[in-house]
Amino acid sequence: MTAHGRGCRVLALLLTLAACAERPSDPRSAIAVTIPVARAVRLDVAKAVTAGRHFEACAGLKQRILAKGAEPDWQALLLVAARDPACLEAGQGEQLASFFRGRPGWLDAVGEWDAAHDAAVDLATLSAPSRLRVLLRNGDQRDVVTAAEAVLRADADDPFACAVVVEDAIERGELRAAVESCPGASSPALLHARAGALDEAGRFDEAVSAYDAAGYTLHAAAILYQEHRSRDAEALARMAEPVPPAAIHRGWLAILRGRAPDLAGLDGSPEATMIRALAGVPSAREALPSLGTLQARVLHARLVGDAAALESDLAGRPHSEVLLRAALGIRLDGGLDTAATLTRIRGLDPDHVALAATFGRREAPWQAIVPWTWVALRARLPGLESQGQDEVGERWRAALQLDGSAREAELDALQMDHPELRGLARLRAGGLRLDGPGASR
Repeated sequence: MTAHGRGCRVLALLLTLAACAERPSDPRSAIAVTIPVARAVRLDVAKAVTAGRHFEACAGLKQRILAKGAEPDWQALLLVAARDPACLEAGQGEQLASFFRGRPGWLDAVGEWDAAHDAAVDLATLSAPSRLRVLLRNGDQRDVVTAAEAVLRADADDPFACAVVVEDAIERGELRAAVESCPGASSPALLHARAGALDEAGRFDEAVSAYDAAGYTLHAAAILYQEHRSRDAEALARMAEPVPPAAIHRGWLAILRGRAPDLAGLDGSPEATMIRALAGVPSAREALPSLGTLQARVLHARLVGDAAALESDLAGRPHSEVLLRAALGIRLDGGLDTAATLTRIRGLDPDHVALAATFGRREAPWQAIVPWTWVALRARLPGLESQGQDEVGERWRAALQLDGSAREAELDALQMDHPELRGLARLRAGGLRLDGPGASR
């Protein structure tokens, strides 16, 4: 053999050794010995993965790995660990991803793992479900919804993609579509989203039933005591558990009924701080501005009697009926001049104000934070009415003159142009008529 030939063989051997040295070793055996042996239970792992029951899926996969260690189970384990960090130690997941990166069958699991750890991912290499998961971490809303629709074209009942589509419909004010989408699909997230859409639509009894059926009894309780004064006993029965979320709702129930809330069991959440502030705890009242939420700012303005503190929020939300009620109520209760606030309200389109109704979160109910209703305010100020006109109000009134599908099409277009009109969304979904400042015309 020539010196040149021997040199080539040596070079090839060195390159092979270098490649072997750089290549990580298969970590599966080392990971498997760290998996504790658990009592055997029968789990439908595939269904748990699809439904997003990560704890159940992780436990079932580890059980199967201990039994036979098939490669698809390891792929699924890394996939679940990408979605739920509690499934695997970060170092173990990284070892799996590093060893199997680029190998057939591992593209989804490694891609989702990389995305979960802020690494770049080639979306074109992923299946539609994994592409959706990755886009949810760093894609814009339109791309996310497009990816969800691609998943649903292959599987119309994929629960994760359905939940994405339903949440998007809620955000756009398409509450009826949110309730009616994916009738054959079921998962905790999807059931929660559907029930939330029914709640925002003002279909309260249906929402209570939907939350109860999905096991979200506290959500059902919140609707009962906030919307049905006569059903407090039913609500309290659902709030008996000694946990902070239940204590928060028991606190709001007491406040709405004019009673001092029980502060025992409250945690350090913003909602608990607001309850303490309403109960007269000075430190809680002082902490309200630092909570950074609109509800906390409005409550602070109410408790210190400073309606002027709402001006910056009103400037950004001039038709917010809850802010208008707060500004007027704070001035009335404090014996302050209401002339400027009345002038502001009179210049607004009353239908626009009603259509912009804010329903907020059940965990921090506006009716407890801003207790003045339009009915009560009009009783104290007989001249309280609006006479302005704007594009939203004019389009609404014009649509009401139409019949059937023509009216529906006009209201659909108005909602599309103004997704912030949550009151309009409620009406279009079959909800209740809205209150407002009243009109002079």
